[in-house]
Amino acid sequence: MHILFITDNFPPETNAPASRTYEHAREWVRMGHKVSVITCVPNFPYGRVYDGYRNSAFQHEVMDGIDVYRVWSYMAENKGFARRILDFFSFMVSSIFWSPWVRGVDIVIATSPQFFAGIAGYVISKMKRRPFVLEVRDLWPEQIATLGVIRENNIIYRLLTQMAKYMYHHCDQLVTVGEGYKDQIAMGYNINKDRIEVIPNGISPELFKPTGKREDFRREMGWEDKFIVLYLGTHGMSQKLETVLEAAEILRDIKKLYFVFVGDGAEKQKLMALKKDKKLNNCIFLPMQPKKKVPYFYEAADACIVPLRRCQLFLGNYPSKMFEAMAMECPIILSAAGKSVELLKRADAGIAISPEEPEELAKAIREIITHTKLLKEKGKKGRKFVMENYTRSHWAKRYLFILQHVLYHVTKQQYNTQ
Repeated sequence: MHILFITDNFPPETNAPASRTYEHAREWVRMGHKVSVITCVPNFPYGRVYDGYRNSAFQHEVMDGIDVYRVWSYMAENKGFARRILDFFSFMVSSIFWSPWVRGVDIVIATSPQFFAGIAGYVISKMKRRPFVLEVRDLWPEQIATLGVIRENNIIYRLLTQMAKYMYHHCDQLVTVGEGYKDQIAMGYNINKDRIEVIPNGISPELFKPTGKREDFRREMGWEDKFIVLYLGTHGMSQKLETVLEAAEILRDIKKLYFVFVGDGAEKQKLMALKKDKKLNNCIFLPMQPKKKVPYFYEAADACIVPLRRCQLFLGNYPSKMFEAMAMECPIILSAAGKSVELLKRADAGIAISPEEPEELAKAIREIITHTKLLKEKGKKGRKFVMENYTRSHWAKRYLFILQHVLYHVTKQQYNTQ
């Protein structure tokens, strides 16, 4: 097949959607298929063009056998609403405009959460008369309403809801990242569950594997005699990282305990200001890291925290950082509820506590800090679990089977109606 993927995030960007799309596409190329990606120039999360790129109208590069077509878009930092909508809209228009230059396509995929990429995928599929698969990684517009970005009675919210409804009903196949999202879409939008498949997140074993350099990296970072609790990822509204800072305040009496925050996001400056106000010398903020360096942080940490806000919408969420941490034998402190807790218990790869409960988080950390042997055991169990169940290659094969199934049945249907 020739698969065309529409996404506004792609390497060298390092966020979860970029990694997911790239790793699936790379596996499909390895299986002998042709993959083209229409994306924008790398600029996430700062809204600035990465070194070595330019925000020109249309450019082409080949990355691990993947044909990557980068189109112009208006760039906005990953915070706020109005400018980001303009960013999404401009990418949609550019993608549609330049799509005729990508020829011989058999099937089109577009990935949410922002549905402007989805609209682009739908329009392109109609232009090319090819099947359309919509991948749903986050529920829009429900999530941005839950986070308080817009109100549910807002005209924009109603417009985005109708957009989501139209996309869900008019694609040839829906793909979600978890069973919880599948249930929510089916019930909320009256979609037959047979039209929704689940392809969860996972890890690339080539990247996420123990390096044997834990102690060297700890010395490099000055962590030799410290107990490191790591948060690595987007510093956004969904994570409610204030809870971690509040727990750090409670635990400031443990001199060897440090909380390390790695990454960037809309809430980072606010969190750093909160750290300063509370005089939290046990909290360290580090910038976003290159993807190849991420495994070293997980391996060097004594535990990592995976937090989510307390809300109904996130009950079906599997944070991708869970799989990365497990692959690196890093025990998890999961501050969440729902499907992610079930997954953690199946893996026995850490402990789960209630979301947004700083006292409970502090108590859990105080208890585990003296149980290093137990933590190591949970770390090893996590790696075993993720290697058996959540490698990208495994799920890429499953994803490919779905695409072949969709292509066959849509083509058959078109033939029968002629």
